Amino acid sequence: AVVSTQSTGTVDCHKLLNISMQCSCVLVREGALLNSSSTVTAPYLFHKYGNNVDISQRSFQCGRRADGFKLWFCDAVDDLDAQATLVFDRAAEMKDIVAGDERFTLLYPNSPTHICFRVTGREDIDYETAVEGLRQRGSFIEYYVDYFRLVPVNPAFTVQVLKEVLDLIHDVVMTEC
Repeated sequence: AVVSTQSTGTVDCHKLLNISMQCSCVLVREGALLNSSSTVTAPYLFHKYGNNVDISQRSFQCGRRADGFKLWFCDAVDDLDAQATLVFDRAAEMKDIVAGDERFTLLYPNSPTHICFRVTGREDIDYETAVEGLRQRGSFIEYYVDYFRLVPVNPAFTVQVLKEVLDLIHDVVMTEC
């Protein structure tokens, strides 16, 4: 979806697909763009010491080749297409729930995996206080300066759990913020 509307896009496979180690990829519309902007060496990382300390040429774990192998291997042992579809479908369903709940205002509805929202009518929320109140009640949620953010990657994060989290957020904001 990203590449259909943009010239490039990145995917953090570690977060999106539950790959247990750092793994990312870039999607491009034109292969020549990738070839012209991608090199095997990265001298800008080691400018202080020179290229002789650049271990990316000698280390299997470092660099794009390793990320490509990790992605290929994880797809071979688990169906990453099914995992990605599950995450995208779950996020879309949960965004509809947030958008339909008058207590909340959905932000960034076109974000493929992130559910960003505010408590409707409460622009004065101290988000640090809200998150601390949630932690004290046994829940953790990410926030940015002025909104909450959920990324439903974990299969245990069901619609029922989302509804419980939304109730908890609303209660904490209304009673403690």
